[in-house]
Amino acid sequence: MRLSAHSGYRVAVAVALLVAPWSLSGDAGVWAQTRFTDVLVSVVKDKIIAINGTSESEMSLSVGEGVMSTKANGLTALAVTSTRLLGFSSTLRHWSEQPLDVDEHFGKFHVMRELAIVTTSQRLYGFHEPQAHWSSEAIGINEQIREVRADGHVALVVTTARLIGLSAFVTGFHAVDLQGDEQAQAIEHTGDAYLVRTSRRALMFRSRVAGWTEMN
Repeated sequence: MRLSAHSGYRVAVAVALLVAPWSLSGDAGVWAQTRFTDVLVSVVKDKIIAINGTSESEMSLSVGEGVMSTKANGLTALAVTSTRLLGFSSTLRHWSEQPLDVDEHFGKFHVMRELAIVTTSQRLYGFHEPQAHWSSEAIGINEQIREVRADGHVALVVTTARLIGLSAFVTGFHAVDLQGDEQAQAIEHTGDAYLVRTSRRALMFRSRVAGWTEMN
């Protein structure tokens, strides 16, 4: 039996309609399996548990280790204990540990969707969620933290001696020294950049570029 051109077209459309739902559901299934989901963090008995939409991950507490604070935002979870910092990456489903010195005192912290920053009496710590990686930066003996800001994918620390930037995407802290009596006077930002105007110049820090750029 021969099919006309119109009949062949109708058959092709019918086959496509039958196949399409299966293809779509398959794609949706793959998408659902690989999609990264928000995380929550909780303390249950002697464990810290991070739970996202597909799994849970535990960290056991040591004998005598106390939990001082926990917070989750988006893909990032943070737990501060008496002996260490614990960061959880929902993307990698992995806990990462940063030990604290015995005489190191916890200060403040900010937790964003893919980044966390913690201040202590001796250092700055940053947790990069995409890599499940901790970075640290020592604070000078006579250096004082004046301001900490965090938004989107970037964080900014203003001290008496430096401007220090942190990004979710570029590991490590990125600092620029203030010159003489130079002081930060105005700060503008988006979720991916900080522009700091000082008494001498304008400096920019961006989420996907290492270091600071001086604006001419």
